[in-house]
Amino acid sequence: MKQTALPSFHRQVSITPLASFGALVAPVDPAMDCLGIPVDHLRALVGHSKLVVLRGFANRFSGQGLADYARRWGPIMTGPYGDVLDLFEKESRDGVFDSLFLPLHWDGMYMPTVPELQIFNCVDAGPLNTGGETVFVDTVGLLENAGASVLDKWRAIETTSCILAVSNYGGCVRSALVVEHPRHHVPTLRYSPTGDATPDFRNPHTVTHEGLDRASMDESIAELHRCLAHPAHRYEHAWRTGDVLIADNLALLHGRNAFVRGSSRHLQRVHVHADPVLVNLGFSPPKK
Repeated sequence: MKQTALPSFHRQVSITPLASFGALVAPVDPAMDCLGIPVDHLRALVGHSKLVVLRGFANRFSGQGLADYARRWGPIMTGPYGDVLDLFEKESRDGVFDSLFLPLHWDGMYMPTVPELQIFNCVDAGPLNTGGETVFVDTVGLLENAGASVLDKWRAIETTSCILAVSNYGGCVRSALVVEHPRHHVPTLRYSPTGDATPDFRNPHTVTHEGLDRASMDESIAELHRCLAHPAHRYEHAWRTGDVLIADNLALLHGRNAFVRGSSRHLQRVHVHADPVLVNLGFSPPKK
Protein backbone atom coordinates (compact mmCIF):
# COMPACT_ATOMS: atom_id res chain seq x y z
CA MET A 1 0.00 0.00 0.00
CA LYS A 2 1.37 3.44 -0.89
CA GLN A 3 1.95 5.48 2.29
CA THR A 4 0.87 9.09 2.50
CA ALA A 5 3.09 11.66 4.19
CA LEU A 6 3.64 11.02 7.88
CA PRO A 7 2.19 13.57 10.28
CA SER A 8 4.74 15.86 11.89
CA PHE A 9 4.23 16.53 15.59
CA HIS A 10 7.52 17.15 17.38
CA ARG A 11 10.64 19.07 16.33
CA GLN A 12 12.80 17.07 18.76
CA VAL A 13 12.27 13.75 16.98
CA SER A 14 12.68 12.31 13.51
CA ILE A 15 9.89 10.20 11.98
CA THR A 16 10.91 7.68 9.32
CA PRO A 17 8.61 5.30 7.41
CA LEU A 18 9.36 1.62 7.91
CA ALA A 19 9.24 -0.97 5.15
CA SER A 20 5.68 -1.51 3.88
CA PHE A 21 4.00 0.31 6.78
CA GLY A 22 4.77 1.67 10.22
CA ALA A 23 6.93 4.53 11.49
CA LEU A 24 10.19 4.78 13.42
CA VAL A 25 10.39 7.66 15.91
CA ALA A 26 13.90 8.57 17.12
CA PRO A 27 15.18 11.51 19.18
CA VAL A 28 17.29 14.26 17.66
CA ASP A 29 19.06 14.48 21.05
CA PRO A 30 19.83 10.96 22.44
CA ALA A 31 19.41 12.37 25.97
CA MET A 32 15.69 12.85 25.29
CA ASP A 33 13.14 10.86 27.30
CA CYS A 34 10.28 9.41 25.22
CA LEU A 35 7.84 10.35 28.01
CA GLY A 36 8.12 13.89 26.68
CA ILE A 37 6.22 12.97 23.49
CA PRO A 38 2.47 13.63 23.94
CA VAL A 39 0.50 10.40 23.75
CA ASP A 40 -2.26 12.00 21.67
CA HIS A 41 0.36 12.82 19.00
CA LEU A 42 1.67 9.26 19.04
CA ARG A 43 -1.87 7.89 18.92
CA ALA A 44 -2.50 9.91 15.76
CA LEU A 45 0.68 8.44 14.29
CA VAL A 46 -0.44 4.90 15.18
CA GLY A 47 -3.79 5.66 13.54
CA HIS A 48 -1.95 6.70 10.39
CA SER A 49 0.84 4.10 10.30
CA LYS A 50 -0.71 1.25 12.37
CA LEU A 51 2.63 0.57 14.08
CA VAL A 52 5.12 2.93 15.75
CA VAL A 53 8.59 2.09 17.05
CA LEU A 54 10.26 4.36 19.62
CA ARG A 55 14.03 3.79 19.38
CA GLY A 56 17.12 5.45 20.77
CA PHE A 57 15.55 7.33 23.68
CA ALA A 58 17.44 7.73 26.94
CA ASN A 59 14.91 6.09 29.25
CA ARG A 60 14.43 2.35 29.77
CA PHE A 61 11.20 0.91 31.11
CA SER A 62 10.94 -1.56 33.95
CA GLY A 63 7.89 -3.82 34.02
CA GLN A 64 5.86 -1.46 36.21
CA GLY A 65 7.21 1.54 34.34
CA LEU A 66 5.85 0.04 31.12
CA ALA A 67 2.43 -0.44 32.73
CA ASP A 68 2.45 3.15 34.00
CA TYR A 69 3.34 4.39 30.52
CA ALA A 70 0.61 2.24 28.92
CA ARG A 71 -1.98 3.79 31.23
CA ARG A 72 -1.30 7.10 29.50
CA TRP A 73 -2.84 5.49 26.42
CA GLY A 74 -5.93 4.14 28.17
CA PRO A 75 -7.15 1.50 30.62
CA ILE A 76 -4.95 -1.56 30.47
CA MET A 77 -6.08 -5.17 30.21
CA THR A 78 -4.73 -7.34 32.99
CA GLY A 79 -4.51 -11.11 33.39
CA PRO A 80 -3.25 -13.76 35.80
CA TYR A 81 0.25 -12.49 34.95
CA GLY A 82 -0.64 -8.98 36.23
CA ASP A 83 -0.32 -5.83 34.13
CA VAL A 84 2.75 -6.87 32.13
CA LEU A 85 3.34 -10.16 30.32
CA ASP A 86 7.02 -11.17 30.18
CA LEU A 87 7.78 -13.00 26.94
CA PHE A 88 10.88 -15.16 27.01
CA GLU A 89 11.68 -18.80 26.44
CA LYS A 90 10.68 -21.05 29.32
CA GLU A 91 9.04 -24.39 30.05
CA SER A 92 5.32 -23.98 29.43
CA ARG A 93 2.45 -25.59 27.56
CA ASP A 94 1.96 -22.21 25.86
CA GLY A 95 3.77 -21.71 22.54
CA VAL A 96 4.23 -17.97 23.14
CA PHE A 97 7.00 -18.98 25.57
CA ASP A 98 8.73 -21.21 23.03
CA SER A 99 11.50 -20.34 20.56
CA LEU A 100 9.59 -21.77 17.59
CA PHE A 101 7.63 -20.00 14.88
CA LEU A 102 4.37 -18.47 16.19
CA PRO A 103 1.50 -18.28 13.65
CA LEU A 104 -0.21 -15.01 12.80
CA HIS A 105 -3.06 -14.07 15.13
CA TRP A 106 -4.64 -11.12 16.89
CA ASP A 107 -4.40 -10.72 20.65
CA GLY A 108 -7.61 -11.39 22.54
CA MET A 109 -8.98 -13.83 19.97
CA TYR A 110 -9.44 -16.47 22.71
CA MET A 111 -10.46 -14.05 25.45
CA PRO A 112 -13.71 -12.30 26.46
CA THR A 113 -12.40 -8.87 25.39
CA VAL A 114 -10.09 -7.72 22.60
CA PRO A 115 -7.47 -5.00 23.24
CA GLU A 116 -7.11 -2.12 20.84
CA LEU A 117 -3.36 -1.65 21.26
CA GLN A 118 -0.27 -3.66 22.15
CA ILE A 119 2.67 -1.89 23.74
CA PHE A 120 5.89 -3.91 23.66
CA ASN A 121 9.16 -3.17 25.44
CA CYS A 122 12.36 -4.96 24.40
CA VAL A 123 14.29 -5.76 27.58
CA ASP A 124 16.87 -7.85 25.71
CA ALA A 125 16.98 -8.32 21.94
CA GLY A 126 19.21 -11.39 22.22
CA PRO A 127 22.23 -12.00 19.96
CA LEU A 128 22.21 -10.45 16.48
CA ASN A 129 21.00 -12.49 13.51
CA THR A 130 19.47 -15.28 15.60
CA GLY A 131 15.82 -14.75 14.58
CA GLY A 132 12.90 -13.85 16.83
CA GLU A 133 11.57 -11.03 14.68
CA THR A 134 7.97 -10.13 15.44
CA VAL A 135 6.00 -10.31 12.19
CA PHE A 136 3.15 -7.87 11.52
CA VAL A 137 0.69 -7.92 8.61
CA ASP A 138 -1.27 -4.81 7.61
CA THR A 139 -4.70 -6.27 6.90
CA VAL A 140 -6.17 -2.86 6.00
CA GLY A 141 -3.64 -2.40 3.20
CA LEU A 142 -4.02 -6.01 2.15
CA LEU A 143 -7.77 -5.60 1.69
CA GLU A 144 -7.35 -2.26 -0.10
CA ASN A 145 -5.13 -4.02 -2.64
CA ALA A 146 -7.39 -7.06 -3.10
CA GLY A 147 -9.42 -7.34 -6.29
CA ALA A 148 -13.18 -6.91 -6.03
CA SER A 149 -13.99 -10.54 -6.89
CA VAL A 150 -11.47 -11.83 -4.33
CA LEU A 151 -12.79 -9.48 -1.67
CA ASP A 152 -16.39 -10.55 -2.32
CA LYS A 153 -15.44 -14.17 -1.68
CA TRP A 154 -13.50 -13.31 1.48
CA ARG A 155 -16.49 -11.36 2.78
CA ALA A 156 -18.60 -14.52 2.47
CA ILE A 157 -16.28 -16.58 4.70
CA GLU A 158 -16.68 -17.21 8.41
CA THR A 159 -13.95 -18.95 10.40
CA THR A 160 -13.99 -20.84 13.69
CA SER A 161 -10.65 -21.15 15.49
CA CYS A 162 -10.18 -23.32 18.59
CA ILE A 163 -7.29 -23.91 21.00
CA LEU A 164 -6.86 -25.80 24.26
CA ALA A 165 -6.85 -23.64 27.37
CA VAL A 166 -3.32 -22.56 28.38
CA SER A 167 -2.05 -19.68 30.51
CA ASN A 168 -4.73 -16.99 30.40
CA TYR A 169 -6.59 -17.90 27.20
CA GLY A 170 -8.32 -20.74 25.38
CA GLY A 171 -11.59 -21.85 23.81
CA CYS A 172 -13.05 -21.02 20.39
CA VAL A 173 -13.79 -17.87 18.43
CA ARG A 174 -16.14 -17.54 15.47
CA SER A 175 -15.73 -14.50 13.24
CA ALA A 176 -16.35 -13.21 9.79
CA LEU A 177 -13.07 -13.19 7.91
CA VAL A 178 -13.54 -9.50 7.02
CA VAL A 179 -14.69 -7.19 9.82
CA GLU A 180 -14.85 -3.42 10.31
CA HIS A 181 -12.24 -1.63 12.39
CA PRO A 182 -14.33 -0.20 15.27
CA ARG A 183 -12.35 3.06 15.50
CA HIS A 184 -11.38 3.80 11.88
CA HIS A 185 -14.31 2.02 10.16
CA VAL A 186 -12.22 0.36 7.46
CA PRO A 187 -12.22 -3.37 6.57
CA THR A 188 -9.77 -5.61 8.45
CA LEU A 189 -9.01 -9.33 8.57
CA ARG A 190 -9.52 -11.62 11.56
CA TYR A 191 -7.61 -14.78 10.72
CA SER A 192 -5.00 -17.10 12.19
CA PRO A 193 -3.51 -19.61 9.73
CA THR A 194 -2.25 -22.98 10.92
CA GLY A 195 -0.35 -24.31 7.90
CA ASP A 196 3.16 -23.18 8.85
CA ALA A 197 3.08 -24.42 12.45
CA THR A 198 5.93 -26.80 13.21
CA PRO A 199 5.24 -30.34 14.48
CA ASP A 200 6.83 -29.49 17.84
CA PHE A 201 4.59 -26.46 18.47
CA ARG A 202 3.22 -26.74 21.99
CA ASN A 203 -0.41 -25.69 21.58
CA PRO A 204 -1.55 -25.75 17.94
CA HIS A 205 -5.00 -24.43 17.07
CA THR A 206 -7.54 -25.59 14.52
CA VAL A 207 -9.39 -23.47 11.96
CA THR A 208 -12.52 -24.34 10.00
CA HIS A 209 -14.11 -22.24 7.23
CA GLU A 210 -17.72 -21.84 6.09
CA GLY A 211 -19.55 -19.81 3.45
CA LEU A 212 -18.26 -21.05 0.09
CA ASP A 213 -18.26 -24.31 -1.83
CA ARG A 214 -15.17 -26.46 -1.38
CA ALA A 215 -13.37 -25.44 -4.58
CA SER A 216 -14.02 -21.72 -4.07
CA MET A 217 -13.00 -21.97 -0.42
CA ASP A 218 -9.71 -23.71 -1.20
CA GLU A 219 -8.90 -21.12 -3.88
CA SER A 220 -9.86 -18.19 -1.64
CA ILE A 221 -7.85 -19.37 1.37
CA ALA A 222 -4.82 -20.11 -0.81
CA GLU A 223 -5.01 -16.56 -2.21
CA LEU A 224 -5.36 -15.21 1.33
CA HIS A 225 -2.19 -17.03 2.42
CA ARG A 226 -0.30 -15.63 -0.57
CA CYS A 227 -1.41 -12.12 0.36
CA LEU A 228 -0.49 -12.57 4.03
CA ALA A 229 3.05 -13.51 2.96
CA HIS A 230 3.46 -10.67 0.44
CA PRO A 231 6.15 -8.11 1.37
CA ALA A 232 3.80 -5.23 0.49
CA HIS A 233 1.66 -6.05 3.54
CA ARG A 234 4.27 -7.49 5.87
CA TYR A 235 6.82 -6.03 8.29
CA GLU A 236 9.27 -8.13 10.32
CA HIS A 237 10.59 -6.18 13.28
CA ALA A 238 14.18 -7.01 14.25
CA TRP A 239 14.32 -5.98 17.89
CA ARG A 240 16.94 -3.78 19.50
CA THR A 241 17.24 -3.59 23.26
CA GLY A 242 15.24 -0.59 24.46
CA ASP A 243 12.75 -0.56 21.57
CA VAL A 244 9.19 0.35 22.50
CA LEU A 245 6.65 -0.67 19.87
CA ILE A 246 2.99 0.35 19.79
CA ALA A 247 0.76 -1.63 17.42
CA ASP A 248 -2.89 -1.44 16.37
CA ASN A 249 -4.16 -4.90 17.34
CA LEU A 250 -7.39 -4.33 15.38
CA ALA A 251 -5.74 -3.46 12.04
CA LEU A 252 -2.80 -5.87 12.21
CA LEU A 253 -2.14 -9.56 12.62
CA HIS A 254 1.14 -10.55 14.23
CA GLY A 255 3.29 -13.60 14.86
CA ARG A 256 6.93 -14.51 15.50
CA ASN A 257 9.83 -15.93 13.54
CA ALA A 258 11.67 -18.77 15.27
CA PHE A 259 14.81 -17.89 17.19
CA VAL A 260 17.82 -19.83 18.46
CA ARG A 261 16.90 -21.95 21.45
CA GLY A 262 18.41 -20.68 24.68
CA SER A 263 18.48 -17.06 23.50
CA SER A 264 18.25 -14.22 26.02
CA ARG A 265 15.44 -12.61 23.94
CA HIS A 266 13.04 -10.94 26.37
CA LEU A 267 10.04 -8.78 25.50
CA GLN A 268 7.38 -7.28 27.77
CA ARG A 269 3.85 -6.57 26.58
CA VAL A 270 0.90 -4.57 27.88
CA HIS A 271 -2.57 -4.50 26.33
CA VAL A 272 -4.57 -1.27 26.17
CA HIS A 273 -8.36 -1.39 25.94
CA ALA A 274 -10.44 0.58 23.48
CA ASP A 275 -13.04 3.03 24.75
CA PRO A 276 -15.56 1.50 25.11
CA VAL A 277 -14.00 -1.90 25.81
CA LEU A 278 -14.42 -4.28 22.87
CA VAL A 279 -16.35 -7.40 23.81
CA ASN A 280 -15.37 -10.52 21.86
CA LEU A 281 -18.87 -11.52 20.75
CA GLY A 282 -17.71 -14.63 18.89
CA PHE A 283 -15.78 -16.07 21.83
CA SER A 284 -16.76 -19.34 23.54
CA PRO A 285 -14.77 -20.27 26.65
CA PRO A 286 -13.30 -23.77 26.95
CA LYS A 287 -15.67 -26.42 28.21
CA LYS A 288 -14.99 -27.57 31.77
